[in-house]
Amino acid sequence: MLGVAALAVSFFAVALSAGFAARQILLMRNANYVPVLVDLLGQFRSMEFNDNYLYVCTRLQHEQDPAKGISGLPADVRAKIYDVAYFYQLFAALVALKVVKEQDIVAVLRDRIVHVWQAVEPFVHTERSSTVPTGPFLMRNLEEFAKRAQTMPATTIEQFMRGNLPASGGLHFSLTTKKRT
Repeated sequence: MLGVAALAVSFFAVALSAGFAARQILLMRNANYVPVLVDLLGQFRSMEFNDNYLYVCTRLQHEQDPAKGISGLPADVRAKIYDVAYFYQLFAALVALKVVKEQDIVAVLRDRIVHVWQAVEPFVHTERSSTVPTGPFLMRNLEEFAKRAQTMPATTIEQFMRGNLPASGGLHFSLTTKKRT
C-alpha cells in the first residue's frame, strides 16, 4: 500500500513538473518576441513612415494609374509603397514563421493592414501579371494576412482595446479563411 502511494506521489510530481516546464516555455517564447515587436512598432514614431502611410492609403489610387503596376510608377511613389507595404508584410511573415501570435498582431494593426492592402492591391495585381520578374507571389503574405484580419470580430478588438482579455492573458478567436470554390 505504501508503494502505491509513493508511486502516485511520483506521478503527480512528474505531471506538476511537466506543467511548470510547459508554462516556462510559453513565457520564454512570449518574452522573446516582445523586443522584436517593440522595435518594429517603433517605426510608427517616424514622421516619414506616417507620411508614406497616409499617401499610400489616401492618395495613391487617386494620383497614380494602377495599370502601371508598381514598377511603372515614379521612384518616390514606389519607395512609399515598398516602405509601407513591406513593413506590414514583415508582420505577416513573423506570424507565418510563428515568431509572433497572429491574433495579437491583428488586434493591434488590423485596420492599417486592411487599408494598406486595399490601397496597393490593384497595383500588385497588375505587377504580378506583368513581364516584370516579381512573380505571382508579390506581397502574397500581406494579401492573405489582410484577408484574415478582415474576419476579426469588432468585439475582439474592443475587448483588446479595453484591456478585458480572458484570464489566460491572450486573445481568443478564430482567424480562418473561407475556402474558394
